Amino acid sequence: MTHSEYLSYFNLCSDPFSPEITTEQLLMLPSIEQHMASAELLIDTRGIGVMTGKSGTGKSTLIRMLIDRLQPGLFKSYYVCHTSVGLVEFYTHLCFAFGLTPGCRRASMFRAIKEHVLTMRSSSRIHPVLIIDEAHLLNNDILAEIRLLTNFHTDSLNALTVLLCGNEQLPRRFGLSILESLASAITVTISVEPLVKEETFTYIESRLSACGAAAPLITKNALELIHQTSGGIMRVVGTITTASLRKAFLARHQQVEAEHVQSILQR
Repeated sequence: MTHSEYLSYFNLCSDPFSPEITTEQLLMLPSIEQHMASAELLIDTRGIGVMTGKSGTGKSTLIRMLIDRLQPGLFKSYYVCHTSVGLVEFYTHLCFAFGLTPGCRRASMFRAIKEHVLTMRSSSRIHPVLIIDEAHLLNNDILAEIRLLTNFHTDSLNALTVLLCGNEQLPRRFGLSILESLASAITVTISVEPLVKEETFTYIESRLSACGAAAPLITKNALELIHQTSGGIMRVVGTITTASLRKAFLARHQQVEAEHVQSILQR
């Protein structure tokens, strides 16, 4: 079986669940629309936000959608995902992200970043949006430092927006006394939950349709089983559906039946 043969068999022009899907091709499910509205509120209010959810629930997709929606000339995004590091190394990554030359000391890099942010505001009228992925891996000292990075003109100026993205363990740490200042500064919290059953069905069917499927390729019973076993986690939904389609292709069936899904789960 080649990949092209598998796609051709179901009249698909591309992989429906490829991670390379553009944000324009993604369906705005009700839960995604709600999360995006919260993220855009954070951009409008220019504060500190937190996005949490289990791995595979779509946080990365939401980040991509948010970045794509930022208006050029008014906002500029900076993405950092190197989080399992010490404080000085974290500042080094921040400097690289902002296009600055990192120094050897935390204090000098701290000043350089804050001066750069203020210069962007005064000379270019551009508001920076710092997105820190895998934030649950940050140590407490770094999390506390993020609050200091957003303090401009004795906290009277919102010159830097920060979105912390991580798993569901991240907000549990905000009760620590060392993070009290950060916790009190968080203005928007986004909890990304798994898809409900109806959204799982719509997600699968819309992705197949967008890739050329003219007829239903997955039976209702198979959809039910995919949702049940995936728990509505988008990445798992895509993985199981793709594997089930390939199993149906090998059996030369025109639709995915529950038995195909079950055979995948029993491997």
